[in-house]
Amino acid sequence: MNREFALTLWRADLVRFGLDDRQLVTGKHIIKNHSGWLRRYHGLSHLAFLFKEIEALSDQIDDLPRLIYAAWFHDAIYKSWRNDNEQRSADWAQAALVDMGATSDLASRVHSLILATADHAGGGIDADDALFLDMDCAILGTDPDAYDQYARQVRAEHLWAPPQSYKKGRAAFLTRQLERERLFHTAAYQDRFEAQARANMQRELAKLTR
Repeated sequence: MNREFALTLWRADLVRFGLDDRQLVTGKHIIKNHSGWLRRYHGLSHLAFLFKEIEALSDQIDDLPRLIYAAWFHDAIYKSWRNDNEQRSADWAQAALVDMGATSDLASRVHSLILATADHAGGGIDADDALFLDMDCAILGTDPDAYDQYARQVRAEHLWAPPQSYKKGRAAFLTRQLERERLFHTAAYQDRFEAQARANMQRELAKLTR
């Protein structure tokens, strides 16, 4: 997905949900952020994947605007060396949505879901949250080639980290994930991705620790 098409989607969502982004300032800012040179994984292609999944499963979603705007904003602020990206993105989403004419209730629901992406294991507050969190980490269960590309992209986003420090941190992340009883919260994503995700992460962990 390129920037022009992303802006077309942003406009369409404004119309669909009755919001007003004056001169598209917020949308352009979000898209610019996702187009940054360091966004090797957390970029426009990840957004495109989420929107595809949301539309494919829209009949299972009760609160569509919450998931759409959580997708737009959840990585709106992303610095790989910071640990407050979700909080900052959630705060921006809440303020921006109210400014665009959303109800405070919708803005709060989006804020809560974005915060939940800081720890996918929590599952969020309801079935919609669980579905979005599974969509967001579905990459873990893709085929080995796609997963390996994802792993390289994540490493590229952390190019500032010395090799040994990165390996230690990444190995710790993989270990935490593999220790979870279930990686995915919904039956649909667990059936599609759980086994492959575990195989992918175990393979990457073995490479990092040998």
